[in-house]
Amino acid sequence: MTNIRTIAKKSGYSASTVSRFINQSGYVSDKASKEIKRIIDEMDYVPNAIARDLSKGQTFTIGVVVPHMRHPFFLS
Repeated sequence: MTNIRTIAKKSGYSASTVSRFINQSGYVSDKASKEIKRIIDEMDYVPNAIARDLSKGQTFTIGVVVPHMRHPFFLS
């Protein structure tokens, strides 16, 4: 499984630089951006939404409990 550290090692940049590029939070040079983007595309990296929510300590997900789905009220 690809992660930020793997991308950092392969691109030659630090994990914090890769993180800044992925999150668009801070300065990353054009040269570094192009190389990191190339590695991300090459490795088919996609940030894990669950991991992001865990690190933030909050989600914007709402759970709904219904008694059963066969009732006409719950059908779309």
